[in-house]
Amino acid sequence: MSENVILVTGHKSPDTDSFCSALGYANLKTQMGMPAKAICAGKANKETSFVLDYFKVEHPEIVTSFAVRIKDVMEKVPAVDASASLEDILAWRNTHDMNRVPVVKDGKFVGVILPSRLIDALAGAWLDKKTVTAADIVSKAGCQLVSPELKLKEFDRGHAGAFPVVDGDTYFGMVRSKVEAPKEKQKVVLIDHNEKVQIIDDIEDAEIIENIDHHRIGGLTTENPIFIHYEPVGCSCTIVANFYWQYGQEIPKHIAGLLLSAIISDTVLFRSPTCTPKDVETAKKLAAIAGVDLEAYGLEMLKAGADVSDFSDEQIVRTDMKEFGANGQVISIGQLTTMNAEEVLTRKAALLKALEELRASNKYAASYIMVTDILKESTNLLFAGDADAIVKAAFGQEPKEQEVFLANTLSRKKQIVPQILGAMK
Repeated sequence: MSENVILVTGHKSPDTDSFCSALGYANLKTQMGMPAKAICAGKANKETSFVLDYFKVEHPEIVTSFAVRIKDVMEKVPAVDASASLEDILAWRNTHDMNRVPVVKDGKFVGVILPSRLIDALAGAWLDKKTVTAADIVSKAGCQLVSPELKLKEFDRGHAGAFPVVDGDTYFGMVRSKVEAPKEKQKVVLIDHNEKVQIIDDIEDAEIIENIDHHRIGGLTTENPIFIHYEPVGCSCTIVANFYWQYGQEIPKHIAGLLLSAIISDTVLFRSPTCTPKDVETAKKLAAIAGVDLEAYGLEMLKAGADVSDFSDEQIVRTDMKEFGANGQVISIGQLTTMNAEEVLTRKAALLKALEELRASNKYAASYIMVTDILKESTNLLFAGDADAIVKAAFGQEPKEQEVFLANTLSRKKQIVPQILGAMK
């Protein structure tokens, strides 16, 4: 984690808006004298990868948990070499005040010297007048080895003292059994989401300081008062772009390109019912800054993201997947945007099988995947789980073989989620 740097992140299963709003807002914060860094909860999809490559922006660091880990609280004390004398070992103990002494040979961890072995060695050396080195009394038995990636809350503190932090044969340092998490938590800005199930894991180990979103309010709770900006526009990047202008900040060319791309993606090049005049106006201004033809670039970008010919069934049903909760149940809704829904639906049987495996493995009440055809502006909604009655109540039509066809439907946020969650209550 970055102690003095604010982390800005979008939701799990990140889409283009999630990536680009985090990158754009982190840059804005940094320009305004508040160092910030964009992170993401997963790997970029095809569309987002096209955008990052087009504007020559590096993929943000992937972070899947905010948990404090052993590497965050360990002490980077040096180990003693296997050739160290008893005098060197005693000096190490006096310097670092630790009961176990880590030992390396040729730079690789070989074990620890336990207090009992050291006492025996000191007695033997005094009685027999012989030379003893660390290699003679080192042991791997009887000592807990701790991974640097272990979550602090999972650290077994059953024994007093300090333990070596090791990964394989690489030594990193020592961690004391009484170690505590830093008092200053990692500061985090959540953007393009606010529902607990969509936030990176272990958010309780961090401190949410801001939340910027364009979705429904999903029950976010925080430790302290925070800055919140929710706005009913088609894209979080519309909000971020207008922040730049509101605060009198210049938008760099590549950032303008990222923000524009997200607006194109979320509004499906202004075809989605979630699109507002503010989205359109903002996109036009950003296109001028980025130096691209809005329509031509938009179609090229959407086409790049719509090619799923090399996707597995599992990848398709997990595309842009989000979790939602209602009435004590959790469901997942993914969305695959394509220019040829009929081609994707030739795999329907396999997709339904993969969707059921997704549902069962995560214990969802139901799992849905929207197969959205950009050109026809329609969606075929497939689902797994006992959801026929819910789907019928939500969309007013009887599902056939776990599918309903929804004309003039492009938006999950406005045309799918409210209807399904409403039917679940």
